Amino acid sequence: MLITVLFVFTACSVEPAKINYGSDACHFCKMTIVEETHAAEIVTSKGKAFKYDSIECLLNDLENHESESVALFLVTDYLTPQKLTDATKATFLISKSIQSPMGAHLTAFEHRKDAEEYGKKEADKIFDWIDLQKHFFR
Repeated sequence: MLITVLFVFTACSVEPAKINYGSDACHFCKMTIVEETHAAEIVTSKGKAFKYDSIECLLNDLENHESESVALFLVTDYLTPQKLTDATKATFLISKSIQSPMGAHLTAFEHRKDAEEYGKKEADKIFDWIDLQKHFFR
């Protein structure tokens, strides 16, 4: 009985899944995830991970996930490739000077000061998670 209980708790752990660059496909657009600087992931409260090749694919797929069923929204910190950071605490930059896989020029930074350093042009826009969703879905 104890073994069964332990299996149930470990089988549904809520943690990021490793993204295998060059072989994993984006859950939304089905393209192979290759850019380490723009990948993203959603992990449900049951521990199921959905991987994306870009933040814009994650955003486009949000309507397919009930917000209360999502435990983690994760994005790659542009300055630390392969490091997933909490999207709800990240800062986002839309800048033509940084290309993203799907062409929205959308990049995430763990720290706001880093996004501000990269976003120096007048046309560049900086968002937090809530404002990014408002901008993206307007």
